[in-house]
Amino acid sequence: MSEATEDFWVEVGRFRALRDAEQHALVLVASGVESRIVPAVGGMSLLVAAADAAKARSEIALYTHENRPRPHPTATLRPLREGMDAAFLYCTLLLLVDSAANRNVFGYDWLAIGDAQAGLIRSGEWWRAITALWLHADIGHLLSNMALGGLLGVLLAQLVGAGLAWLAILISGGVGNLVAAYLEPTEHAAIGASTAVFAALGLLAALAWGRQTLPWRRLRRWSPLAAAVMLLALVGVGGERTDVGGHIAGLFTGGFAGAMLHFAGARVLSGRRAQLTYGAAALAIFVGSWLAAFASS
Repeated sequence: MSEATEDFWVEVGRFRALRDAEQHALVLVASGVESRIVPAVGGMSLLVAAADAAKARSEIALYTHENRPRPHPTATLRPLREGMDAAFLYCTLLLLVDSAANRNVFGYDWLAIGDAQAGLIRSGEWWRAITALWLHADIGHLLSNMALGGLLGVLLAQLVGAGLAWLAILISGGVGNLVAAYLEPTEHAAIGASTAVFAALGLLAALAWGRQTLPWRRLRRWSPLAAAVMLLALVGVGGERTDVGGHIAGLFTGGFAGAMLHFAGARVLSGRRAQLTYGAAALAIFVGSWLAAFASS
């Protein structure tokens, strides 16, 4: 075929760069089609024998289709109203529990039966890992967790839905308290939604990290996780009464949960009915934990 005259060769592609022409020539060689590259107006022309033109064009079209850039899906945010309603309910429950604890409603010492005492959690009083999230030492402690927790909850709800967001925050915060209970001395006790707040931060950071998948953004991809660690360093490890272990445990359990949600992707139900179910499950955990606390006293 190399002895054929120029009239028997036809162009099947024209490329600006020689490298692109050579790449497509290799594709044709792999499929058994001989080709040649010659200079042409505007670049390099890829020629094949007239008898092989149809096969060559088919192979090139298939190669182009298989190697075209895939558009990365853009994150669609849910309505802000959905997240704000759930955040309002979160703040309302914090206020109700704080008021009830201050007044010993139902005749119970809510702090005594609900704080996260490491030794008691280890001995089987698992509910303290949840109930402790709703108890606070003072109004400043309460308001800070309401503000930051509500904000993070709204942001997370826009990504995964309000019901799933708050179920994940509650479970991650509770698991964070469980982990901290096994890392702290048996006499260690903690209260406050801070562990859940840092769990929400971990969830948000992991999901934000997972959505930045473009290869040329590798450094930028780590920015959400770096921001989470920086916030932990700024507000999570200072102060005499700061539960450092709980904050760190919450951040990591939230990050783990966020990674699982990211990799689960479309397999996680996210419709309105599913979100209501998630929200109902979160409320059931909240109520069930306090009922267990009351029953144990």
